[in-house]
Amino acid sequence: MEGSALSSHLDPEVAQGTHMLPRHALRAATALLFVAGLTLGAVMHIGHGAVSGAAGTQVSAWMALPDNGGRLTAVVARPTTTAASPQPAETAPPPSALGPSSSAATTTPTDPPTAADRVSEALARISYPWRQLGYRIVFMGPEAGMWGRTSQRSLSTIEIYVRPDESVDMLAHVVAHEIGHAVDLVYGTDQRRSLWLELRGISPRPWFTCSMCQDFSTPAGDFAEIFAYWQLGDLSRSELAPPPTPAQLAQLATLFAPPP
Repeated sequence: MEGSALSSHLDPEVAQGTHMLPRHALRAATALLFVAGLTLGAVMHIGHGAVSGAAGTQVSAWMALPDNGGRLTAVVARPTTTAASPQPAETAPPPSALGPSSSAATTTPTDPPTAADRVSEALARISYPWRQLGYRIVFMGPEAGMWGRTSQRSLSTIEIYVRPDESVDMLAHVVAHEIGHAVDLVYGTDQRRSLWLELRGISPRPWFTCSMCQDFSTPAGDFAEIFAYWQLGDLSRSELAPPPTPAQLAQLATLFAPPP
């Protein structure tokens, strides 16, 4: 009992000393833990650095203050790198002071060639010295059912009826056809015409069969069409024989020249 009383009722001074010792010891221990925590936190922060978290955010481990029981608290630090700044919106370059580029350049539509332009181009395609025949060529307006006409030698005139929609190709062929008639009228003889029919494989028949009519089915028309084919190399509308081969054309061309 006495012993128990001693343990329960101590001298006040002794009791105060007894109570003070654990309190001083606790404070000392707490201070030591605080210093140790600071030291450990510094080592962790400097030695190991930050730990990368989700989305590139850094998470630093740091020692909490002793007041909260000494727990570790995650402190979210600011990212050490900043996100890429948004790219400035692309702006269209200022229009060139020199005007539109060549790719966007447009050409001004040209006017269709006039009748005079087509006549000049058609004549330029004729290489035969037709003026030596003594004929003149007169270009006139359109005539119903007519493309061209060649008069007898006494008149020495070729008339070409130019149509508004006639192409240069057709116009040149008509001119060459009529010049072929003039060649035939100036240089043609019965002997030369017979040779022509023979070279073309056409049976003998009257050379001229009509006046002011389509002559593709006559020997005179065949002669004029092959002359145009020789000059232009385009087509033959003869109804008597097909276009000649180059070898045949070389023989026929001798009949387009003046007699020796």
